[in-house]
Amino acid sequence: MAALSLPRKEHVTPYLLGVGLLPLCALFAFGEHTDDPSPLWVLFHAWDLIVHEAGHVVLRWFGTTVHAAGGSMLQLMLPALFVYQGVYWSHRVGTQLALLLLGQNFVDVSIYAADAQARALPLLGGDRVFHDWHVILSNLGLLEAAPLIAGGLYALAFVTWGVMLLVPRWIL
Repeated sequence: MAALSLPRKEHVTPYLLGVGLLPLCALFAFGEHTDDPSPLWVLFHAWDLIVHEAGHVVLRWFGTTVHAAGGSMLQLMLPALFVYQGVYWSHRVGTQLALLLLGQNFVDVSIYAADAQARALPLLGGDRVFHDWHVILSNLGLLEAAPLIAGGLYALAFVTWGVMLLVPRWIL
């Protein structure tokens, strides 16, 4: 019978960053729904908003639906590009941080998608602007599916963070 042994330090250490990032994952997943969000959440959301609005500018020439989707698309594609770069260069820490950011953006986009029917979120420009996800889902005939789509995006955040924890299995 083989003796039971504890994992060696060199096998555990690469996983510590991912475990250490879990409180941030919890903040991003659950802290956004409070009346008084943390300054860290506000900082990340402000950056997301800049990237989101840039996506509209970049994709404004491709029709109404793509223009409306451009913000959320760039918001997800930019951190996904960072994940790709981290994997390509076999940079474990960079990949994990990029996955943290990608998961956070999935949560951010899911909140916006969940608001497609009610259109209650305050938007830049006030009442004069259109709600991206309302336009996207209305044009696709999927407005009634907004809660399901938002739930899927929210679930993808947790999948992304799960991959973040497992990165050391592939990149050491």
